[in-house]
Amino acid sequence: MNVGEWTTQWAYLHPNEPCITEGGATLSKLEFNQRVNRLCHALQHAGLKKGDRLAALMANGHVLLELFFALSKLGGILVPLNFRLSATELVGILQDSEPDMLVYSPEFASLLGAMRKKITGVKQTICELAGGIDGDMEHEAWIAGHSDAEPVVPYEVGSDDPHLIIYTSGTTGKPKGAVISHGNTLWNAIHYLGTYRCDKSHVTACCAPFFHVGGLLCSAVPNLYVGAQLVIQRLFDPVGILRLIEDHKVNSMLGIPVMYLFMSYAPNFPDADLSSLDFCVAGGSPCSEALIKTFQAKGVRFSQGYGMTEAAVVTTLRAEDCLAKAGSCGKPMFHMSVRVVDDHGEDLPWGESGEILAKGPVVFTEYWRNPEATEAAIVDGWIHTGDMGYLDRDGYLYIKDRKKDMYISGGENVYPAEVENVLTALPGVVDAAVIGVPHKIWGETGLAVVIRDAEASISGDQILEACKGKLAPYKIPKKVVFTDELPRTPSGKVLKKALRKEYGAGA
Repeated sequence: MNVGEWTTQWAYLHPNEPCITEGGATLSKLEFNQRVNRLCHALQHAGLKKGDRLAALMANGHVLLELFFALSKLGGILVPLNFRLSATELVGILQDSEPDMLVYSPEFASLLGAMRKKITGVKQTICELAGGIDGDMEHEAWIAGHSDAEPVVPYEVGSDDPHLIIYTSGTTGKPKGAVISHGNTLWNAIHYLGTYRCDKSHVTACCAPFFHVGGLLCSAVPNLYVGAQLVIQRLFDPVGILRLIEDHKVNSMLGIPVMYLFMSYAPNFPDADLSSLDFCVAGGSPCSEALIKTFQAKGVRFSQGYGMTEAAVVTTLRAEDCLAKAGSCGKPMFHMSVRVVDDHGEDLPWGESGEILAKGPVVFTEYWRNPEATEAAIVDGWIHTGDMGYLDRDGYLYIKDRKKDMYISGGENVYPAEVENVLTALPGVVDAAVIGVPHKIWGETGLAVVIRDAEASISGDQILEACKGKLAPYKIPKKVVFTDELPRTPSGKVLKKALRKEYGAGA
């Protein structure tokens, strides 16, 4: 059974049970599978074959999930696009993944319009709803008239076949496409089921963006695997998600800490009835003890985890341990193994920091068309995460630093090299280094340490303004400081540790 056949099975077993609720309307398991099948036939009519890519620049919604499962049935590959990226960044991803088709939400029509002339390989663009670019067909009109019977697929689609390419920024500034197989997704769902013991009576709120591994593979898809009902919020709104939890008696949700923080600030939070919530899952960065206690005061338990695009969820911290082991990201999922090693690959004793390695069936298969990066990332089955941490004497994992200087801002990975490439290309900038510094809302934000040309009069505000359109807003540093010299190693590498020591108190 491939991932696409999950909807087929649920439609057969429990056709009338609720599957997805969005915007006040609910699709049953049968109705959802019928829509997936109509989409399959539309894709086949458009000429889609096994291994072909389709990109999605979309807000959360049942249509994006229908694309996910239809492509899974047919052996196609979905490329979810981060709509927070700039047009320039998205063009690079589309040129690398080479999709024949692109489906977009009307909210991002102007973003697509800004890059359309540079993505000539995309032969067909379809808008999810009304309000798209003139001449583009709407999704409902596209699938209308097609059969809702199961598609005939003239080839085998199995667990080793890819069905997702999710792009993650690279340390050199060039994004890499992590290829996720059907087997990776299945094992991640099995881990979810084993950890959270959900079933078809469960209701989960989906408000984390589906273009991320967290929102898609750690929230929506595992719950569909177990037959649970999804309540989808199109774009995150803290006031709205609290109302959805109350109205639909939601049992769980996944988010990043800043989402929960905004929920706690919402005017309706004090009176919100969250009694239906069995647990909330937090990922991306550790939740503060204060934030956990804020939700616990309303009877909500937290579970935290550690993962990445290339390996979904590696470890999880159970709700009952979230305060006793505050700051930890827990223990490995059942079928996962974790090591902490030194620079020679030797295991370190508990309490000593080193690079975190992970191994198991959720580890991605390869970077798309990048064998060199794949070979560097996966050695003897172990993925080298680039994150630094340690295990305590009880086997709980703690993240201490990032070997590759990546920082996390509002749940989004930011790689300094990518930002530095943009900064150093600006007129008047001789050199630049970017570090992540603490921020009370976003967790971390960027601080740029810049060497100006002696003849230049460019200001920090002008530098930040010049980054707009070249970088996603969350990647643009929040502050610029000027210096005459950057600290470097004898080989010429910038000493980020020295910069963090000098400037790391925050922007």
